Amino acid sequence: MMARYRSILALILAFVATFVVSCSSPTEVKAKTYTPTQIEQIEQYAQGISALRDRLPELATMIENRDWNNVESFIHGPLGDIRARMSALARQLMPDAQKAALETAKDVFGHFIKIDESAQTGSYTQAIRNYAELIKDFDAFLNQIPKA
Repeated sequence: MMARYRSILALILAFVATFVVSCSSPTEVKAKTYTPTQIEQIEQYAQGISALRDRLPELATMIENRDWNNVESFIHGPLGDIRARMSALARQLMPDAQKAALETAKDVFGHFIKIDESAQTGSYTQAIRNYAELIKDFDAFLNQIPKA
């Protein structure tokens, strides 16, 4: 007799739970957007990185002149903190854009490493090829940054 009441009680609870769930209103999913403060901060980071991008033709000139000492000095000097800046900017982006931006920043830094290695070995061909890839990836990174 007690088992029958448990079965009936379980059936009633299942109906009540189904009724309560079906009567609830759906929650509104809000699209993620950047706040004005986040946009301002992203723009500040982007300006600093764009300024470094504007200096890259200096690196090309040094590579063209095979001025390997200055190539190394330029990469480690004025462009030395570019990876940290790009990573900091990428971390400010929404999660879906963040992963792609971090990957592109990693590619940019990889090209700097290869240019530096080329400068150490005096390989003009490798340096100029990586410079071209550097420009392409750097611009791709900047295109991933949201505009105001």
